[in-house]
Amino acid sequence: MGKLAVPIMLLLTAAGASAQNAQADSLVREGVVLFMSALQEGDGDTAASMFSSQALAQVEVMLNTVKQSLDRDPEGTMRRLVNAGYTVDEEAAEDWEPADYLAQTLSLPMISARYTPYTLEIDSVAINGRSATVQMTFSTASGNQIPQQAMLTLEDDAWKISSFMGITAFP
Repeated sequence: MGKLAVPIMLLLTAAGASAQNAQADSLVREGVVLFMSALQEGDGDTAASMFSSQALAQVEVMLNTVKQSLDRDPEGTMRRLVNAGYTVDEEAAEDWEPADYLAQTLSLPMISARYTPYTLEIDSVAINGRSATVQMTFSTASGNQIPQQAMLTLEDDAWKISSFMGITAFP
C-alpha cells in the first residue's frame, strides 16, 4: 500500500491544481465579460473598481495632466471637460482622486459608444501565477472581427484589468 500512496497523493494534488486552474480560468472569463458589459452600459463605478493598481497608476498620470491644465488654464480646461461630458465643477476636478476621475471617465457616453458596437468572444485564457492573458475577438454587426488581448492581474483575491482594448487612452 505504501507504494500506491505517493502516486495517489500526486494525482490528488494534480486534480486539486487542475480544479484551481479551471476556477481561475472561469473567474478571469467572468471578469472580462463583466468589465465589457460595464463599459457598454456606462457603469463607470463598476468598471473602475475592476482596474488593477498598475492600470490605476496610468490613470493617475493622466489625471495629473488634467490638474496641471486646470492650473494653467482653468476656463479652457473646464470647457473641454464639460464638452466631453464630465459633470464636475472646477473645485471638484481639482480634488479628484484617480479612482473618482476614472469612474466619471468610464461613465461618459463616448466611452460606452466606443464599446457598444462590439460583441466579445473570449478565445483563450492563459494564466501564469498572478497574471492572465486573454485572447479575445471583438465582432461588429457587419461581421468585422478585431483580435485583441486583455491582461489581468490577481490583486486582493480578484482578477483586475491591467490592459483592455486601449482602455487607458481616454480624455
